[in-house]
Amino acid sequence: MNNQIVTLQQLVELLYLDLGQNKDMNGYKIFEQHVKSVIEKHKEFSFKIEDGIPCVFGSINLIDEFGTIEDTYQIEIKAVENYPYSFPLVFETGGQIPKNFDWHIFEQTGNCCIASPPEEIIICNNGLTLLSFIDNQVKNYFYSQIFRNQNGYFLKERSHGNKGWIEFFEETFITDNIFNIEFGLNQIIEGKKIDRVSICFCGSGKKYRKCHKKSYDILSKLSLDQVKFFLYTLRETNEYRLAKRNLMR
Repeated sequence: MNNQIVTLQQLVELLYLDLGQNKDMNGYKIFEQHVKSVIEKHKEFSFKIEDGIPCVFGSINLIDEFGTIEDTYQIEIKAVENYPYSFPLVFETGGQIPKNFDWHIFEQTGNCCIASPPEEIIICNNGLTLLSFIDNQVKNYFYSQIFRNQNGYFLKERSHGNKGWIEFFEETFITDNIFNIEFGLNQIIEGKKIDRVSICFCGSGKKYRKCHKKSYDILSKLSLDQVKFFLYTLRETNEYRLAKRNLMR
């Protein structure tokens, strides 16, 4: 996978059993079971099975701070086989969003890019519910689209591809030092418990509980293989290789 973008599908294939899903489970059936609560709350949604794949479709209303509808999008959400341990596919069907990656839509498949792969893995770690996915991840995605329409750019936009992974790690570890990120991931893999009142490993001089404990808590909820894969992915990025070369000069 050198010099390639690591996709969520590659990650899922490598970590399938670690995502907590038995391969014999039917993600489509679980999706169907979750549809009822969605339609009870969101009356504008309907259910269908298309080419054997269960879907919900309809309009999603986005409410502003004054309780009025700010915008409405027509969407379709399709089940995936490994649901609820990965996101279902979301499509904007009303033609309001250009179908290209700059608008966070995959050009080849047409589905929306809801979150970076590491974020998706963390959110799905214990399994999704369709209702929480719509009310949180899906709505946040379309609120971001409104912001871009109004301002010409996304708020807190993450880069595409492996650079987006780096930005996720930087945000989680609150540092742009790639070697601190590497060290933090290794700490989790080695299972080392850090005293919460000791000085943080990142060199900030702060106590660990006031610095990187939250980062550790977020990532330590994942399986060991998942964290190892995050570390592998970090080391495969051009950004890491460049930093390593600069360090050796």
